[in-house]
Amino acid sequence: MNFNVTLGSSLPSGAGESLDRAFGVTSKFQKPLPVAVFLVGYIFGPIVFAPLSESWGRRPVFLSSFTIYTAFTFGCAFAPNWSTFLFFRFMLGCAAAAPQTVSGGLFSDIYPELGPRGLAVTVLGLTSNVGPLVGPIVSGFTASKGWKWQFWVALILAGANWPLLLMMPETFAPVLNAKAAPEFGKMTPDTLLDINRYERTTKSSRIKKISVLLTRPIRVLREPLVFFTDLFILYQYIIFFLYFGAYPIIFRGTYDMSPGVSALMFIPTGIGAIFAILIFVAWDTYHRRAVALHKPWAAQEEYRRLPLACLGGPLFALSEFWLGWAARRSVHWSVPALSGVPLGIGIDLTFLALNNYLTDAYGIYSASVLASSVITRNLVAALVIPLTTYPLYETLGTSWACTLLGGLCLILTPIPFAFIRWGPVLRERSPFSQKLARMREAAELREKGQGPGEEVL
Repeated sequence: MNFNVTLGSSLPSGAGESLDRAFGVTSKFQKPLPVAVFLVGYIFGPIVFAPLSESWGRRPVFLSSFTIYTAFTFGCAFAPNWSTFLFFRFMLGCAAAAPQTVSGGLFSDIYPELGPRGLAVTVLGLTSNVGPLVGPIVSGFTASKGWKWQFWVALILAGANWPLLLMMPETFAPVLNAKAAPEFGKMTPDTLLDINRYERTTKSSRIKKISVLLTRPIRVLREPLVFFTDLFILYQYIIFFLYFGAYPIIFRGTYDMSPGVSALMFIPTGIGAIFAILIFVAWDTYHRRAVALHKPWAAQEEYRRLPLACLGGPLFALSEFWLGWAARRSVHWSVPALSGVPLGIGIDLTFLALNNYLTDAYGIYSASVLASSVITRNLVAALVIPLTTYPLYETLGTSWACTLLGGLCLILTPIPFAFIRWGPVLRERSPFSQKLARMREAAELREKGQGPGEEVL
């Protein structure tokens, strides 16, 4: 499901010329809008889907969001004009936010141990970064048959996804307990971790609780761990999607490639993503061995994931300089294309390490925490990409544009190093993280019949 929706995010970028001709688009600022408005949808979707998944359950959110995604993918193929097409792309983005944000909470539900949970989040991260790379390839080669064919392919992939989605069970403990409790006469607030939906309240208090629920992804941004993680991921995410406009400029303009062939230049980035998974698994194995040997450094939570982000940041910056100074007619096209390998490794290691770190730290609240990341990065990306893609590369040229982007990335690379040093202090001062710890203690007491339940933030 996540592969499907992330593929949809970049899908039109490989068929830009045929789309522009079909809708009569001539402005350079409007050409990146099919991707940009999708990212705008990413801003609004998490505000609804993530907190609702922490109240209604994961399954209803997945089913409803993917229904919307499927319907508007079909609608894009029949859009009568440019404005309608952009609105449909916006709705696709809203629906596509659910797998990005709710999956972390789902993995927290079904994997109590951090090792298997980390591997699950790793596979999710792989689909998040490979999906957008496949999108331009699909649209680039199908554009010769017409711009609508890209959406027919997307619908075929969505159709293949539906049987699996319909078989997926509910995983959220409070919802499962609520369904089981009436049968056994156990419907009490003490049986639930999240009792927002099950208390007797007045209409005003219910409205207040709904507002608290829906604003949770915004409120959690006040916590330093979440804010600086979002900042680091935000920058790499912007560059990642900026490349869907920059690669055609670089490889079609410099090397005279066709749309389909230029889209193949994203393959090295996908290869880098696979290398990142291997590095992640190798580090996880090494860390578990260190824990088994009672190494002091391995006992600190920050060393479980963050060293991978410490490697990913510099590699991402390296890929920027590599692409910028290798993309010229006197250099074979394969040299700048191979810059995608450190790009894929860098962005995947950073995403996987930081998202895993937040998922481990925030547990049941991780859907809202990941939603905050999705909201912030897509809000900025949706504004930056249409305004900067063409002006940046046409004004500065490929070399200096990439140098500027790489330099900014270097400024942000100390963030995971700082988390390793001060992460324990930041977690101790986190209201959400500490609330989760108290909830776990309360759950243990309830199992022993010694304490009441607690209401979540």
